[in-house]
Amino acid sequence: MFSWTRLANPLKISCQFVTVFSTSSQSPPNAKFWSRAFGKYLLLTNTVGSGLLLTIGDAVAQQYEGLGEKESFDYSRSGCMMITGLVIGPVQHSFYLLLDRRLPGTSRWGVLHKILADQLIMSPIYIFLFFYVSSLLGGRTLAECNGELAEKFLYTWMLDCCFWPGLQYLNFRFLKSLYRVIFVNVANCAYVVLLSHIKYGS
Repeated sequence: MFSWTRLANPLKISCQFVTVFSTSSQSPPNAKFWSRAFGKYLLLTNTVGSGLLLTIGDAVAQQYEGLGEKESFDYSRSGCMMITGLVIGPVQHSFYLLLDRRLPGTSRWGVLHKILADQLIMSPIYIFLFFYVSSLLGGRTLAECNGELAEKFLYTWMLDCCFWPGLQYLNFRFLKSLYRVIFVNVANCAYVVLLSHIKYGS
């Protein structure tokens, strides 16, 4: 006599196997990497990203400054920019995590408060570290660093106030906190072109 029970069990097991296999095959092979990069190793991701993207921005600035001139690429200068980015990265990481804890939410007023804090706190810290670290790495004395910062800080901060608020509105309003520094670093590729030109081009 034919038994439907005997047939049902193998069919059930087969269906479960196919379901599990198809679900696992749909997961991208690098999903675990990105999960760790923006999870457990977020500090490392933000630090390395800051160093690399500052280097890219400076390389673009050098190409722009060298248009029409036969000047060799200054690898030492870009190396200083990379180290500067590696120093700034952890500071940005900590600041934006603290900012989201103190000012949670994505309401318009909350975002405006975050932008104000960013411009009044993080922006001066960023400019200070950018000029001091890159100048000290370039062999300048502390007195020379003070003179350069006194000369260029106000102009740079005013430029910062024109460049960042709109971008930071998108950042604070629509992105998760773990993507804050990466977003800033990507935008930095354009901003560092201006900073490098201010620092080295004048």
